[in-house]
Amino acid sequence: MEGLSHITFIVRDLEKATMFFERIFDAKGVYSSGDDTFSLSREKFS
Repeated sequence: MEGLSHITFIVRDLEKATMFFERIFDAKGVYSSGDDTFSLSREKFS
């Protein structure tokens, strides 16, 4: 395996999950749908 494209997590608290990934994996936000929903939930990509 050369790499990873993406993984989807469906979470109850998007902001809490974001803080977790930023702290543990040094993730950086690259997109946020805000209040718009294009799928079943709000989206945020890190």
